[in-house]
Amino acid sequence: MKRVLYVFGLLVISFGLKAQTDTIPNQQQNTAQTLMNSKPGLQIGGYGEVHYNQPLKSNTHTLGTLDAHRMVLFFGYNFSSKTQFVTEVEIEYAREVWVEQMFIQYRLNRYANFRAGVLLVPMGIINEYHEPTAFNGVERPIIDNKIAPTT
Repeated sequence: MKRVLYVFGLLVISFGLKAQTDTIPNQQQNTAQTLMNSKPGLQIGGYGEVHYNQPLKSNTHTLGTLDAHRMVLFFGYNFSSKTQFVTEVEIEYAREVWVEQMFIQYRLNRYANFRAGVLLVPMGIINEYHEPTAFNGVERPIIDNKIAPTT
């Protein structure tokens, strides 16, 4: 019985700490969160990525490669302050079209939401915050491209 109470106490404390950290001002948000927290109605956003990689060798000067990597479009609709729809469509290399995320969210209260649809797995910073400004360098980190199941 003591173990059950101990585990229950830890859960209550951890949820309480989580609730406190959610109220920190200037918390980083990904684009989907920004769309959901905007005004009611239709929201449209997006970004594009063009990569330039320049190989560096001691005395060899070679041309770099320019790559129009992706164009991402965000569409969101805020039905009310409690119900939102978000989708992210990605066009890679002008040949492939992917729906990276598409979900509907209902806010149960200030601390709990219900989401259903195609969701990003919250594993690592690059998966949830995968816009180009979230990582250092031109390409996404190798671990997030090859090992972890990221976008």
